[in-house]
Amino acid sequence: METITAVKKLIKSGLHLWVAVSGTQRLFFTKVSDVYDTSFTILPPTDNGENLIVTKKTELEFMFTIESGKYFFTTKPIGIIKENIALLAIELPASIQRNEMRAFYRIEMLRCIPVKLVHTATGFYQIDYQKNDIITMTCTDLSGGGMKLISPVPLDKDDELEIDLSGLIDGLEKVGAKVIRYIGMEEDRYAVGIMFTSLTEFDRDKIVRCVFQRQHNKEKLSNNFRRSNVF
Repeated sequence: METITAVKKLIKSGLHLWVAVSGTQRLFFTKVSDVYDTSFTILPPTDNGENLIVTKKTELEFMFTIESGKYFFTTKPIGIIKENIALLAIELPASIQRNEMRAFYRIEMLRCIPVKLVHTATGFYQIDYQKNDIITMTCTDLSGGGMKLISPVPLDKDDELEIDLSGLIDGLEKVGAKVIRYIGMEEDRYAVGIMFTSLTEFDRDKIVRCVFQRQHNKEKLSNNFRRSNVF
């Protein structure tokens, strides 16, 4: 973990942030509006249409990801600025913590999802499946860039897929993807890495938010478990 003190190089106008009240598990989504010498302003943080309610005594935990890592910091609100819309003024933190990661933060899971085979890279289909067949596969990790799938049928690099993520994220029923690597066999099934190819930034933010929420809940549960086992 790295401590970064040049915070204004990272906190910039347009940066998407996830925020939670310290000690809670619920994540809200917001975006940086403007950055000043000792503060920055954000749009009202929301979660499914509900705004985050804070006071000047509320301690807030912020998280964001860029290609160089996952960043987080703790700070507090200092007031509300009313322009065309109400903006929440936040005190700039003295430092930001960074965890290195791949281009997108990912979370392990185990969820069955419907996957349609749109096109094979070779142009040939197996006897046990044909074009546009919908096959139940298992997602074992998820990120804003793609996922790992366990498939009952063989898949080749560059095979094109259509994935229904609505069981994980509301509204994402048809997500284009392609196989980017064959990982190996897992319990007589085929493990592959896939990359999303047809996501809007809005939909990608939904996935990243889902990943952050699951990881945040996981870390809270882990911390609670450790505290409950301290004698």
